[in-house]
Amino acid sequence: MELNIQTYQELAEKYLKYQFALYPMKFNAVPELQIAIMQSHQSNTDTMFSLRQIVTLKNVNDVYCLSRSMFESVVNMGVLVTVEMKDGAQRFLDFQYLEAYKILDHLRQVEPDFVKKVYKPNEVKVITEGRNSFVSKYGNISNWCGLNLIERIELVDKNLPPTCSNTKFFEYLYCQVYRKGSGATHRTSTGLGRSTVWTKAIVGNLNLIEPKPNMNHLVFASIHSLIIYLASIRFIGQILEDKKEETESFYQEETAHIIAGKE
Repeated sequence: MELNIQTYQELAEKYLKYQFALYPMKFNAVPELQIAIMQSHQSNTDTMFSLRQIVTLKNVNDVYCLSRSMFESVVNMGVLVTVEMKDGAQRFLDFQYLEAYKILDHLRQVEPDFVKKVYKPNEVKVITEGRNSFVSKYGNISNWCGLNLIERIELVDKNLPPTCSNTKFFEYLYCQVYRKGSGATHRTSTGLGRSTVWTKAIVGNLNLIEPKPNMNHLVFASIHSLIIYLASIRFIGQILEDKKEETESFYQEETAHIIAGKE
């Protein structure tokens, strides 16, 4: 199986069809965890539909950006389903109030009248009370679980079976997807350099430099996005009745095929 754009589209369709076949889903988890995992997986599914179009357009930077975002979502899913964390799902859901409060508070500092123009009084009340409740329970932390991304990744790798015999597989993805995606997200010279190949072109008497998409990086980023989406399927399978072993097997087999480049 040659890893090219046609292969990507075929595999993306296969994986999307597989996850839709899991419906209607029967959960084996508390409602808060159902909501947290389902929200994340549905967002990742939407991202896969977007990626299929973006890959067709050969927008290398955008593939890296969306893959990076989806990777962080998948890591959170992994922490939620594999790690014993007090009120983990509720913390994940309620952290929204801290994020919303940061925006509200910053607007207030810029100009108090901005808050009145942007928010209704009841919205300010709900956000403030939600934020205060979260802080009283878990502290004024920088993210929902109080762990930085690499610490979350280490927990996922530690608490899950190895992928393709690699006990640090998600740390590998951190390097290849999250770090590489950072340059694309922030439009650094490194990120921009990966996305485009500049070739000389002569038009009449003019010497021009023509930008073309870097196909090597397009294929690389696209194929890795498939692995990340497979992990999303894997993690939602962790909380489905009678689907844990099936989805784990599907994830392992398909990821191995992608890495090995086999049919």
